[in-house]
Amino acid sequence: MTVNNRSDIDWAPKVSLSKIRLLYLREAQGICEDELIEDVGSSLYFRCASILEYTEAVINGQVKCKRCAVEGRENILMRKSMKPAELLKCLACGWQIRWRVYVKEAERVGNLYAGHARAAFERYAKSYPNCPTARERIVAIDQLIHEFHWITLVENKPPKAAKSAGMNLLQGTATQVLELLNELTYGKDALPELLEMKEWWLSQRSKGEKLKDSEG
Repeated sequence: MTVNNRSDIDWAPKVSLSKIRLLYLREAQGICEDELIEDVGSSLYFRCASILEYTEAVINGQVKCKRCAVEGRENILMRKSMKPAELLKCLACGWQIRWRVYVKEAERVGNLYAGHARAAFERYAKSYPNCPTARERIVAIDQLIHEFHWITLVENKPPKAAKSAGMNLLQGTATQVLELLNELTYGKDALPELLEMKEWWLSQRSKGEKLKDSEG
């Protein structure tokens, strides 16, 4: 019997920057492409689901059986120790994996741990399937990719730098992700919600730049 069933582990990949850029370009041109919106929105949804699944496994020790998931069932394997060599077994289907292998497979995909942005991923995973219109889906996508935690403010503590949620979601380096957020195109008839989020993003970027200058 195979001890480590790697072949059953399938994490959703990051979404390409080119698709995000094209989506905003089309929106700025007043072109509503339902297929493109659904492609980007669903890709982000499945990526968020993978992030939340892996984060739950790391924090609370609840590992979903990957083989059962493919077959439409949900079985949770509870970690009983913090040891890397711990073997997790599903009594329902026989799938098994050592914790260190499970983690290594997640690291191959990259940035699956939610960190400060967990609440943003949870909001999107909950809200996106319930967005009936293209407008609502675009707004949900925009809010998600602009979740930027460069400035983490904690009461009675100085601000500190943290990573962008975009690093969990989008392909590319941190620099490429930030450049994308800076250059996203908005048309003259852009949705008010998008313009509002853009202003918020610019204010966060400004705060981040000031923080870096003060620490330098």
